[in-house]
Amino acid sequence: MCDYLTATVLEPLFAREGAKWDHRFMDFFFFDNNCNPLEPTGTIRFRIPPMFAGRVGELERAIRSEFSKLNIKTEPFAYKRHTKLQTVEEIVIPVTDNPTGLQAPPEVNMSQTRGCQVLRDLLGYQRSNGRYEFTPEDLLKRVSTVTEDKIAACTASPVKTPDGIRRTPSAVGMKAIQRCLEEIRQFGLWALNHKHERLVAT
Repeated sequence: MCDYLTATVLEPLFAREGAKWDHRFMDFFFFDNNCNPLEPTGTIRFRIPPMFAGRVGELERAIRSEFSKLNIKTEPFAYKRHTKLQTVEEIVIPVTDNPTGLQAPPEVNMSQTRGCQVLRDLLGYQRSNGRYEFTPEDLLKRVSTVTEDKIAACTASPVKTPDGIRRTPSAVGMKAIQRCLEEIRQFGLWALNHKHERLVAT
């Protein structure tokens, strides 16, 4: 949903202003930390680009227009304001009904480095011709065999201690890996239920 809003709301607005934003930094739409990004409903937060400061009404109308096309329902939008200036910094969008959640595959968001850790190091896939290929059945089988110990070993890095250098797992890294595995598992289930025979990751 965040990617969809970026493509249908933000990019046309930037183009209309004669500006082009680097896609690597087009992260103005993002999920609230208290929400599960794999669920079709929840809270989306929209950090207003500096170029559109003071144009909250225009941005809201564009967002609501896209939601209307997809029959997505929301509660009233809320705002996060600057503590001193009281200008709107973020629009908080509570999505309550999203019928597109049943049509589109669940999102899988991970960096290339994290993807290699998960697909190569944890799941044991080998890259061929610049990509990984596997069946949904095999993917789900491998994900189910990943243990906490394997994740800990995958995220361990050298740390200096009073007893010398030891490889210590990263709690943040482990949590990130667990999130990636769950996203991949959900994607594999979706692909299996929709009778996709092969999956590809680049």
